[in-house]
Amino acid sequence: MWPFSRSVLSPEDQAAAEEVERLTNAWERACLGAGLIRRIETVSGPTLIPPRVTFVNLGPPDRLTVRLEPGMVADDLRSLAPRLAPHLGAYGLRIEPRGRGEWCIVTLLYDDPLDGVLSLPEGPLSGPVLIGTDEQGQDVTADPADLGHIAVQGATGSGKSAFLYALLSQLTDREHVEITGVDPSGILLRPLAEPRSSEHHSVSAPRPFHRSGPLLGLSDPEIIADYTHRLVEDMDQRVRRIPRDRDSLPESEGLRFLVFEEYPGLLRYLDAADIKIGKRVRAYVARLLAEGRKAGIRVILVAQRAEASVIGSTERGQCSTRVSFRVDNIDAVRLLHPDADPDTAAAHASAVPGVALVSSPGRPLTRVRSPWIGGYSEYVRRVAA
Repeated sequence: MWPFSRSVLSPEDQAAAEEVERLTNAWERACLGAGLIRRIETVSGPTLIPPRVTFVNLGPPDRLTVRLEPGMVADDLRSLAPRLAPHLGAYGLRIEPRGRGEWCIVTLLYDDPLDGVLSLPEGPLSGPVLIGTDEQGQDVTADPADLGHIAVQGATGSGKSAFLYALLSQLTDREHVEITGVDPSGILLRPLAEPRSSEHHSVSAPRPFHRSGPLLGLSDPEIIADYTHRLVEDMDQRVRRIPRDRDSLPESEGLRFLVFEEYPGLLRYLDAADIKIGKRVRAYVARLLAEGRKAGIRVILVAQRAEASVIGSTERGQCSTRVSFRVDNIDAVRLLHPDADPDTAAAHASAVPGVALVSSPGRPLTRVRSPWIGGYSEYVRRVAA
């Protein structure tokens, strides 16, 4: 990296050369200690070869270009990044594959990307929805159609509501997205129930059921059951509109998000009133989860804790996107994220507000800092805008 004598270097270049050497040596020692090596048996004993640093770009941020040994992939580095980073004087590492997978760019993160506030930009928004920023400082996003059904859990004060404000405010910005559902508290979906001004439609004009707004508050249990039944009937109508040469409704028909806020509490209320009504609503929601995707319907189940007795394994299995903020114990984490190792699950039981575990299609379990829009009043303003 320094193809000339150090004696001719300026003091600044001398310091840079020493820093390059320090990082290179620290990387090799950390890889050896973490077992990130290729082992070759020789007559004189085993030879241990770590991924080789071929170039150092001093920043900020500092970046290492690393050549992987045969058989290694970028995920091998990612899985060991928490063990490697402290020995490089960093909080974390961002691993990005290059070439055909035989190279990686390793960026040293000297601050925790999950600290602070992740502000959501002002609309109008288009493209993917921002879920959060991960431990490598990269945005976790998803196209609304790719979100699938969603399960969100978190204790009071964990950041769950702020995440939902950011998520729903992003979805309302999309022209072909509609949001409705059942909200026992009447707080989360209330801004979506207010008629919004339009140059083309009178707010007093009759609207089809799916545009009539969410059901707010714990009204008569029969009304809740009837409302959920009509959501299913609406889904059936959308299924009947699927063209004969397709297995799902075209995107031009739009997406419909159905939010069930505090779903366990809602079911307990219905069971207490009439166990038969509770069973009916469970059956309706199960149908929405099982058949809604092909009809352009996405269900969002919200709970303080995704209890197994309320959100069963079948329902959890239908929710391809799962988000957990701080919950009261390890078992609650494992309900939505069975792939979470014991250390991750235990640490998340005391996570700071706004930090969540996210499981989604094509992505390993990820810790993220969720976006913040400025509180409930800002959420109301953005939805009404």
